[in-house]
Amino acid sequence: MRDMMHADQTIQHYSSVLLRTFDKISDFVFFMEVDGSTYRYVFVNEPGRQAIGWTEADIGKRVEDMVPPETAALVTRHYDEAVRERKSLVFEDYRLAEPSYTTAVISHEIHLPVYYYESEVTPVFDEAGACTHVISVVREVTERKRRELELSILKDQHESLQRYSPHGIFVLDDAFRVQSVNPAVTQITGYEEADLLGESFLSWLPESERPLVDEGLRSALSGTPHKYSMTAPQKTGNWLDLAILNIPIEVGGHITGLFAIIIDHTPEKNAERATQESERRYRQLIETIPEGIIVHKDGVILYANALALETIGETYIESESIFTFVATEYHETTKARLQALRQGDPVQDTEIVLVTPAGRKLHMDIGSLLIDYEGTTAVMTLLRDVTEKREMERALHQSETQYRLITENMSDLVCILERDGQVRYASPSHQTVLGYAPSFYEGKNTLDFIHPNDVEPARQQLRTMTATSEPLTLEFRHLHQDGRWIWLETKIQAIYDDTGQLLHYLTVTREIMKRKVLEKQLKHLAYHDTLTDLPNRRYFLAYLEETLARFEEEDESLAVLSLDIDCFKQVNDTLGHDIGDELLRQFSTRLTDVLRNQDVVARFGGDEFSVLIRYTEADAPKRVAEKLVTALQRPWQIEDHSFVTTSSVGVAPYRPGMSTKLLLKRADLALYQAKANGRNQYALFEDRS
Repeated sequence: MRDMMHADQTIQHYSSVLLRTFDKISDFVFFMEVDGSTYRYVFVNEPGRQAIGWTEADIGKRVEDMVPPETAALVTRHYDEAVRERKSLVFEDYRLAEPSYTTAVISHEIHLPVYYYESEVTPVFDEAGACTHVISVVREVTERKRRELELSILKDQHESLQRYSPHGIFVLDDAFRVQSVNPAVTQITGYEEADLLGESFLSWLPESERPLVDEGLRSALSGTPHKYSMTAPQKTGNWLDLAILNIPIEVGGHITGLFAIIIDHTPEKNAERATQESERRYRQLIETIPEGIIVHKDGVILYANALALETIGETYIESESIFTFVATEYHETTKARLQALRQGDPVQDTEIVLVTPAGRKLHMDIGSLLIDYEGTTAVMTLLRDVTEKREMERALHQSETQYRLITENMSDLVCILERDGQVRYASPSHQTVLGYAPSFYEGKNTLDFIHPNDVEPARQQLRTMTATSEPLTLEFRHLHQDGRWIWLETKIQAIYDDTGQLLHYLTVTREIMKRKVLEKQLKHLAYHDTLTDLPNRRYFLAYLEETLARFEEEDESLAVLSLDIDCFKQVNDTLGHDIGDELLRQFSTRLTDVLRNQDVVARFGGDEFSVLIRYTEADAPKRVAEKLVTALQRPWQIEDHSFVTTSSVGVAPYRPGMSTKLLLKRADLALYQAKANGRNQYALFEDRS
């Protein structure tokens, strides 16, 4: 029992650390529960809370409850797409900072009162393949968008620049008819000016894109510039990926027409996709790799985690100067980075050299940001040892594919495998991570070390690799020298010669035991309420659905009880949300104390709770409801406050053939009736149909 309590405390500690870490990043993080076609809030980090006014009392609320309808519709549409496509997606949106649009040209700088946001949506699936949650990470990219728009808009204001602009520029009248085009239009689309003059701008676009473009044109005609992406065919039939910017033309205080600027992003798509993976790895750093962390203020170290200490080769470095370990040639650049952070300027990730007490030089990738550490503003620096990676880069520079895979991968085990899976080379890091000397692997088949249950899936995935395949990522358990099974993630690249003949495989591997622990914790969060640790709405609905599907009417009956705290809002308003949260925790404890172990109780959100009971005696639901009403009006003692609350309970017995939705609805209707009867009592649903 003591071991189990210790394990629970450990899990709670890591969950708390994980949630606090999300609060320290500037991006908005939304952890949403998938409830059929509805998305409900489970967790929002601090920046996200400030953005939408979210509190713990909003747990379980829908997207539509927290944001304006147009925003909710946009967000829900992309959530649905991510779930449907079963993969992460990134989308952009914007909102106007002011109700009117103005453009000012001052010192060749364009100021647009528009905020742009980039959102990455990642669906989370359970073992059965059903999507249980959606994680959305939102960051403001206004400055990036302003830079993208600035050059195009400034060039479009001058006729001479239209001629040489790399972007296609259409001049339209107020009926969207083409008045002129620049040479870039022909270069991009293949249409000559004579093909387009006098025609509607929509005429050369596919039917599927015309509503979007028409909306953008009308928005610009009303005085608001509009930018959006679309696909359109060249005259030859080849498809283009375009960004379209619609800008009003104002003459004498009146809008007389529009600029429609087309920007061809087709050649850039591969480069964008190549950077997306590294950006996702950065945003999901906690879930993917361990990092050495050092927190320091004015150059003095306040904290270093175990991995940082292990990397540097010390057991305690607090109160030491960071410059004790930074190589002399990097002192000035490090000071400049710290000064920029103090001034609020962004700093880019970079590489420096650390010197250990033993004199060894380590190449480290570092990233730094300001954080609030124990009530003071400090700098958190994340360290990643790339010394071995640099050595491997030099060793494999003759192969561009091998070089790229190693430099872009964050793992630390490298192997070269023959076509039959035998190990030709294993990096020295195998000794540290898996306990085997590198020479032990050479000449052996790598599949001999994989857990038997993981061998066949790995073989099947390897058979799908071709000369044009992207690197293949596998997760499997690998035997440690001491007999343990270690979870690893391996990226495999098949290396082919110019004739398409397979030469060998290159693998880069990282140990992901910590990530597996986090995944287990996140699964617990998916089905439990973070405030009370009771099962949540999702768990209760799934359990009830499964129970009703297997229920056979014999000597046992079922009933659902819906209850809440009467006038709970008054507690929050008079005593504060902290007292309200503690009341919910004590309320949950009292519920579980009153009910039997086989009864299932869940928090649906706010002060709403539901209970599923099984019984054999007909009056059992009434007796349980009476017991709850009595127990829940006993006084509460929270901090220095002593007060009494009452609760209302709605009871709905299950009838054969009844759906889950109908059973819950009847319980809610009974709860409403109990409140209408004066609260502090229960009501049994009565079918008056």
